[in-house]
Amino acid sequence: MKSQEIRQKFLQYFKNLNHKIFPSDSLIPSSDPTLLFTTAGMVQFKDYFIGKKTGVKRACSVQKCLRTSDIEKVGHTIRHLTFFEMLGNFSFGDYFKEEAISWSWEFIVNNMNIDKRKLYVTVYKDDDEAYMIWSKIISNDKIYRLGEETNFWKMGDTGPCGPCSEIIYDLGEEYGCRKPNCYPGCDCNRYLEVWNLVFTQFDLQSDGKLLPLKQKNIDTGMGLERLVMIVNNLTSVFDIDLFYPLRQQLTKYFSLGEDEKKSIDYLNAICDHIRAVTFAISEGIIPTTEGRGYVVRKILRRAIRYLKLLNYNNPLLYKLVPTVIELMKDQYPELELHREKISVIVKSEEEKFLETLEQGMQIIEEITKENKKIVPAETVFKLYDTYGFPKELVDEIFKEKGITYNEEEFYNLERKAKEMARTSWRGVDVINTTLYSNFKETNFVGYDRYECESKILGIIKNKQFVNKADNGDFVEIIVEQTPFYGESGGQIGDTGFIKNISGDKTIGKVEDTKKIEGCIIHFVKVNNNINVGDEILLEIDVPRRKNIMRHHTATHLLHKALREILGEHAVQSGSLVSDDYFRFDFIHWRSLTNDELTQIELKVNQKILDCLPVKIINTNISTAKKLGATALFEEKYKEQVRVVIIGGKISVEGEIFEQPYSIELCGGTHCSNTGEIGLFKIISETSVGANLRRIEAICGNKVYEHIQKLHKKLSVIAEIVGTNNIDEIQSKVEKLVQQNKKLQNELENISLNLSSQKTQQVTKEFLGIKFYITHIENIELKLLRSLSDKFIKENQSEPFVLIIYSMYNHTINVVIRVNHFAKEKGVTAKKIAELISEKLNIKLGGREDFVQGGGTINQKILPENLIEIVSLLQKNF
Repeated sequence: MKSQEIRQKFLQYFKNLNHKIFPSDSLIPSSDPTLLFTTAGMVQFKDYFIGKKTGVKRACSVQKCLRTSDIEKVGHTIRHLTFFEMLGNFSFGDYFKEEAISWSWEFIVNNMNIDKRKLYVTVYKDDDEAYMIWSKIISNDKIYRLGEETNFWKMGDTGPCGPCSEIIYDLGEEYGCRKPNCYPGCDCNRYLEVWNLVFTQFDLQSDGKLLPLKQKNIDTGMGLERLVMIVNNLTSVFDIDLFYPLRQQLTKYFSLGEDEKKSIDYLNAICDHIRAVTFAISEGIIPTTEGRGYVVRKILRRAIRYLKLLNYNNPLLYKLVPTVIELMKDQYPELELHREKISVIVKSEEEKFLETLEQGMQIIEEITKENKKIVPAETVFKLYDTYGFPKELVDEIFKEKGITYNEEEFYNLERKAKEMARTSWRGVDVINTTLYSNFKETNFVGYDRYECESKILGIIKNKQFVNKADNGDFVEIIVEQTPFYGESGGQIGDTGFIKNISGDKTIGKVEDTKKIEGCIIHFVKVNNNINVGDEILLEIDVPRRKNIMRHHTATHLLHKALREILGEHAVQSGSLVSDDYFRFDFIHWRSLTNDELTQIELKVNQKILDCLPVKIINTNISTAKKLGATALFEEKYKEQVRVVIIGGKISVEGEIFEQPYSIELCGGTHCSNTGEIGLFKIISETSVGANLRRIEAICGNKVYEHIQKLHKKLSVIAEIVGTNNIDEIQSKVEKLVQQNKKLQNELENISLNLSSQKTQQVTKEFLGIKFYITHIENIELKLLRSLSDKFIKENQSEPFVLIIYSMYNHTINVVIRVNHFAKEKGVTAKKIAELISEKLNIKLGGREDFVQGGGTINQKILPENLIEIVSLLQKNF
């Protein structure tokens, strides 16, 4: 039986029992921002469980989940996964134990045809009710009472909780540990947990007392992959139809080697990890150094390490992405929209980690060869910070080799590094959506109207509902329908005015608008009294909206131009569309050249001058996909989508008569013709993270304002350089620059001559190499470099090392030069720099023949001190 058939049978079974079918929630929990990932089917129903949401009594779903709690076991056991699908049925104050137990048994035995002779059941040791219900279904010798650790669920130290009951499948004695006490609940592979039924019936108090809950709930979860495995009498989850094609594809690249089982374990882990990474990236979770992105990077780098252990040293995981999508697209069609983006990101991550993986593994091999069982925390931090090894990966490797380190010291080093680093991150504003859940979705009419009449449905002041608002109050207002666009999809919210129904009196200024839980919330400074139930006139700030529309349509043109000029990998990763400017984040691994930026500007402006029509169609996601519509990572799409088409000719039904220039899924507001944008100008192009670039740009009258400012600045500069003609500015400035360079050279020569009079120098010879240690008082690093250049030119006939440094107010600047004769003897500037850096605690960096840097020190350094330090080189020869 195929996985898709089992999914459908499960949903249909509970649909027939009056359950509402919910689609899978995102891996980024929509109902609980405190969680990194969705780890169970119940997560999206949290508000129903605690009574914040009502209207649904029975629900069922197939939920995609991601967990890393047992990641070290993945691939090495028959059942552990990081990404998996959870089948679940739920009751919110409706049915309870009797129905949950009988229905689960009926589905498993009758619908899935699982041999009931191989089934066991566990219940909580004190749950006599569940035991009695099961005893009517299965013999008592197959029911096991277990303790709190496995069979009692808690939300936290206090709050909702309750006993669990699990249906267990016996794989047979050959999978067991053969211990006398091997029975359901044992950690070995024999007894496979299939379906967990949680009976939420108590409210845990701080003193440990269990009080009855007013609303008793049912929360069940069954791993799809495990179910498919036992339905088809397979011996591992990695043999099912969702994994087998992936593993077959992988085996084309490897010979399994002498230890075939270990190799298959590695392949299984790789298959799991690429599934997890594919789904995570499809939802916009790009590998980074923090939060969810860090977890994705950790999973991806574990897979790369397994490839390395299989002696494969090139990017490969990205080639598996299309296979994952092909296997999963029937259930999750949105994956296809992101196929190329995911492959590009995975390949880029592979290339980046492979560059440092070899060096990091060499460090670990050296530790192993030296039989070290305890290593300094600094070594672990270097693997983490310099070579990109996730700490958990280092821990796993060290565990395999029996190596330990001081974790507390590691975290201290990490904290210090973060304090020193200049970091930027995008925070997430967590909004309490409970206030808005009782309102129906606001009817947005602002795609083609700038004003409309409406009725006030609710007023919120200081997070409390009120019936009226007075002059001077700042409140949130919810209405039946509105032309105000609520901030979403990267586009900021509209501003404007609320007037009385006749439109002759302003009663409130709308300072912002947001879309929350389908409601459009107007943030209003009240000028006159407003009451719930009032009929009003809503008017947006039209010039501001038009600027926003210009910028939003321009983002679509820019997106297309980037992919045409840089390549199809240059896809959008985020945006902000405002009235003043827009910013656009996209995937690319280097800064853009001036020529590329010019090409992009020309391309976008040409499409503006072409006055291409901008057409909107509303269709289903399947039709949008056939049209070739581009989807955005950060957006979650419903079955019905809005498609923005620039240029070409397409019917409402999706029939293409002339190929459009751009097709994107988008809910924002747009111009009706590209000519309305007016003009497009890039203001900046910068990095915002690994493989992420950002363009900031302006359009329309904002470009005119920008040109005016530049013209004023040029006029001021012209006056400074002594000309009335702007065209002469360049030649005037070039002349000044040349004069300045000449004066700088003269000053540098004077400084060099003076410095030679303030020099301390010591010469020492060892290893057949002359070491010149030179101290010069109070000169800059730039001058030290110049002096070292001069020395190099004058001394080419013998092996030498030059260390030239200067000190001023406890600050030291150092330049190290090594000629090719010394390098041939094995002495490099980098080796010397490592010794000096370690002893003086300063930062030095450069090449094998040239290193420079410096830092703050608390003592005066004499040439003799440096001779002592570099003499340590002899220990390495």
